[in-house]
Amino acid sequence: MNLILASNSKTRIKLLKAAKIQFETTSHGVDEDEVKLSLSDQDPVDIIEKLAELKALKVSNKHPEVFVIGSDQGLDLEGRLFNKALDKKEALEQLKTLNGKTHRLITSTIVAHNNNIVWRHYDIAELTMRDMSDEMIEDYVNQLKPEMLDVVGCYAIEEEGIKLFNSVKGDIFSIQGISITPLLNFLWNNKLLF
Repeated sequence: MNLILASNSKTRIKLLKAAKIQFETTSHGVDEDEVKLSLSDQDPVDIIEKLAELKALKVSNKHPEVFVIGSDQGLDLEGRLFNKALDKKEALEQLKTLNGKTHRLITSTIVAHNNNIVWRHYDIAELTMRDMSDEMIEDYVNQLKPEMLDVVGCYAIEEEGIKLFNSVKGDIFSIQGISITPLLNFLWNNKLLF
């Protein structure tokens, strides 16, 4: 195997499998909350890039002979980086904060090989949430599947979450969690695509 995804994200795995990419998955073991806390004075883009980099490098350290994909995503509202909601109460608070506003969804995808970063890409999408009543948001949150709490912003754009938005600007794959098209170009250029 020449490729490892340093993630157990169902969406990232699904996107790579849909493209018939041969890869293995492993947990990255990076304490994301600790890293965000230590970098809290930095720009959200820099924090997300650093997280993706750490994930790729940590796994590359154990598997230097293969290419390791690290990816991270963050929701930035006016310079405030949101964490994944811990429970439905926190999901409700986050969605009420995002209500009627435009936020940035930052996605960083990085490849490491032999303990070095050999490729990096980041994408910034802009999503404008509809102006909804508290009752609409509460109804949405009450119907959330438990796995949606593992998604930053508590919405999956490829599922029901799309109805929360009146405007989405950006790469749909990056919004889902990995910049697949630029990544495929990297794999093609390095004879790893087929």
